[in-house]
Amino acid sequence: MEQDFVARTALDEMVESDRNQMLKAMIPYLPASGQQFLSMYAKTQELINTMTLFKNRKNYPDMQAASLSMSDPMEILQDIRRCCGGEKRRQIDQITNLIAVIQMIKIMNEEPSGGENP
Repeated sequence: MEQDFVARTALDEMVESDRNQMLKAMIPYLPASGQQFLSMYAKTQELINTMTLFKNRKNYPDMQAASLSMSDPMEILQDIRRCCGGEKRRQIDQITNLIAVIQMIKIMNEEPSGGENP
């Protein structure tokens, strides 16, 4: 069975570190008490990094630039699609296809520009 690649979001890329990812990868191999502690530690580190990110927002223009340039619903859906898999990805594909069909119908129903009026 083919497995979908799920990308990290822009926020995750800014607040997660490779070190934290490695810690989270170790969690299933620890006893229950170790899993709980390491999970809480990793998520706390992400929360601290997120608070720091928004406190020093001037240092991260990427988040602001993305919000200004991403006004097209199709672009937004494609960006969201990268970050999910399975049924959610199929649902986004269906929505994208529906929007494309609607756009094609609008184009077909537009009056021809220029030329003679029938």
